[in-house]
Amino acid sequence: MKRPRRILHLRMKPKAEKTGEHRKHLQYIASLGCVVCGAEATVHHVTSDGLKRISRSHERVAPLCPEHHLIQHGPRDSVEALGHAGFERVHGINLLEWADAAWKRRSE
Repeated sequence: MKRPRRILHLRMKPKAEKTGEHRKHLQYIASLGCVVCGAEATVHHVTSDGLKRISRSHERVAPLCPEHHLIQHGPRDSVEALGHAGFERVHGINLLEWADAAWKRRSE
């Protein structure tokens, strides 16, 4: 049986383009360790300022371990479970501010 073709809607945005500078930044951020616990981390794209959604960018990223990043791991204290405002309330870390500061520091 054939799989149906993927339907692309006009409102779908193209994925953000990764430049060489973005790739280096993403690798650096992932190497830092989770901002909450210091464990091995993956990159989380910050897509909210706590109140509303913002566009996904390779410049606004923060390192989070699976427990603090993904809803299916560990207790319900991940950014996916809490949302960005809840994550800041529970962990005291504003991920948007952290990510913006990290992007600005990249050239220092």
